[in-house]
Amino acid sequence: MRKLTFALAVGLLVAGTGMVASPSKVVASAPAYVTKVVIVVGQTQSATQQYIADATAAYSEFQAAAATAGRSVNIITIYSPNATWGLVQAAAKGANILVYIGHGNGYPNPYVSYEQQLKDNGMGLNAVAGSSSQTTYYYGEAYMAQLQLAPNAIVILNHLCYASGNSEGGYANPTLAVAKTRVDGYGSGFIRGGASAVIAEGTRDIGYFINALFNGHMTVDAMWKGDPTFNNNVISYASSRSAGYTSELDPNVPIPADGSGSGGGGGSEVYYRSMVSIPSTTTDDIINGHTEPFVGQSGSYYPVSPVVRLVDTRYGAIGPLGRLTSNGGYNFQIAGKQVSGVTPVPPNAIAITANLTITNQTTAGWIYLGPTVDSAPASSTINFPTGDNRANGVTVALSPQGTVGAWYGASPGATVDLIIDVTGYFLAGSGGAGYVPFGPQRVLDTRPNSGIVNLTGRFQGGQHRVIKIAGIDGLPIAGKLVAVAGNLTVVTPSAGGLVFLGPDPTDAPTSSTINFPRGDNRANNVIVPVNADGTLSAVLMPAGGTSVDLVLDITGYFIKSGGALLNTMQPTRIMDSRSNLGTTCPSKGTPCPFHVGVVRTLQVTGGSVPSGAVAITGNLTVTQQTSSGFAAVGPKIDASTNFSNLNFPVRDDRANGVTVPLSYAVGDGYGRLDVIFVAQTAGPTAHLLLDITGYYMAPV
Repeated sequence: MRKLTFALAVGLLVAGTGMVASPSKVVASAPAYVTKVVIVVGQTQSATQQYIADATAAYSEFQAAAATAGRSVNIITIYSPNATWGLVQAAAKGANILVYIGHGNGYPNPYVSYEQQLKDNGMGLNAVAGSSSQTTYYYGEAYMAQLQLAPNAIVILNHLCYASGNSEGGYANPTLAVAKTRVDGYGSGFIRGGASAVIAEGTRDIGYFINALFNGHMTVDAMWKGDPTFNNNVISYASSRSAGYTSELDPNVPIPADGSGSGGGGGSEVYYRSMVSIPSTTTDDIINGHTEPFVGQSGSYYPVSPVVRLVDTRYGAIGPLGRLTSNGGYNFQIAGKQVSGVTPVPPNAIAITANLTITNQTTAGWIYLGPTVDSAPASSTINFPTGDNRANGVTVALSPQGTVGAWYGASPGATVDLIIDVTGYFLAGSGGAGYVPFGPQRVLDTRPNSGIVNLTGRFQGGQHRVIKIAGIDGLPIAGKLVAVAGNLTVVTPSAGGLVFLGPDPTDAPTSSTINFPRGDNRANNVIVPVNADGTLSAVLMPAGGTSVDLVLDITGYFIKSGGALLNTMQPTRIMDSRSNLGTTCPSKGTPCPFHVGVVRTLQVTGGSVPSGAVAITGNLTVTQQTSSGFAAVGPKIDASTNFSNLNFPVRDDRANGVTVPLSYAVGDGYGRLDVIFVAQTAGPTAHLLLDITGYYMAPV
């Protein structure tokens, strides 16, 4: 039985009905913020009513502490038998303080020999609200990662087994190594869900923490060590699961030299107190932390070179670690995040350019990226089947907290790993580089008889090649050119692999621009810094025996002074031929698929994109195509177009980012895009979708 049944020492009040309580507010004079508190009591069989009484007492303690501090507090309670994951997830969004009282199911444990992300290191809840069943359903760290807590939030876990390193009643004490693993594992999911501190208190009163959070004005480390029940037997170490976090245990007795703990089972446990945190987080940070609404801003571009990997959910990579679980939202810190002692993206960044890669997916699905994500979105960023690593170049706004929100859509229980490599960022104002519309214009095509002599001959694995960019086809000369936007396409690769495109020559890249299987023509949007000498370099991996043709189309460039500024926005769908949204359908009816070689015009400005915009960033998706082919968008297109944005086979939903100029000539109209589907024969059709993530306008 995964519970500890010691009662809280604070005075008990009469337990409520167990329903979701109405929010309670203690009104203070002109508070700066409302601190949100969520108290959850899980299904704990015979201990449930006692735990509800404990939670009700904690509720009263929060009210009193907030009143003493002159703060406004919003307290939401969710008690078994109505403590379902859906209610907990909805209530916890934006919470500053989350208290969970109930069963703990951690790892290592006596039941299975492997860690279960869907069940371990989370909460024991009800499957259905109002059920009289005594069964506890465990929602593990993969679910806790979807909580979307407020910045600098704290989680307090009370009465749980495993969370503080402890065992269950009747089992022997763990070794110190096992206790450390349990503590790190239990903290991981909540940290991925936004927590800056996770405190596990197995048996004792949490009233001290409640008061200290509102009235202590200290760091969480000082708060944890200032508890009157502090044993002063601290074991501190860098968390193995959450990079940048410190784990601490405070066992009841000093640990013997062999690290085995002391005592046997049956109540002689020693690991009852732990914390995983950023120790410098203050109690004021916690109760002041809040989620500001996203507001679009205007800014200029700053390249990041070399490319920096800021998110990699695979174990052994960049933490906090852990795969995404389907049908939930996640927030990843981008701005202000340190990697190897440096901060690649400053805390005040408003957007990034990046390469999003997915791998290890257990089923087909899709990922959405945006500044914030509250629920299942109406657009997507990347679509994928199983067994196919895919990448998509994105320009995406950041939240006011410097995070990017992700939503993973797939069948229940599916998982995927996500990687984000940042190539640049935007800061408000015009101090950086500005965007200039260009083309689209093909500047590289290594295929025979392409007519483009920049480079000829296929790329060979493991051998980088330098591509001249500055001064080509009207692009600025070296020294003035900061970066280029465009589309990189691989053609008939002889084997599966990846291509990296960047400013500096390398035969051993640490990130990728585009991933592909054998024989698959595939494209990816890029915004890539240009070397000081006006060149880019590309390399095919793996080395030895592989080869591929490369095509590069340029759709704009960035210069040091002047140019247009990016205006950030929430992703917005403006074209979907499945519902006849956006373009004028040549034949009446809904849906209205694209036919081969027939150009359709999309009016972009005048709605969510204002008049005067010179280009947009976005995402082009194909679905339900009856033939292989490609799609292209641009300010002026006809059936003889020689560039592409998206290449695809049959029965494969695909997406690719776009940075594309809008029409600006009098004869072509203003603020428009032409869209076309091209295939080998005239009969096939395809549905195309376009989501806008931002737009460029000249500074006022």
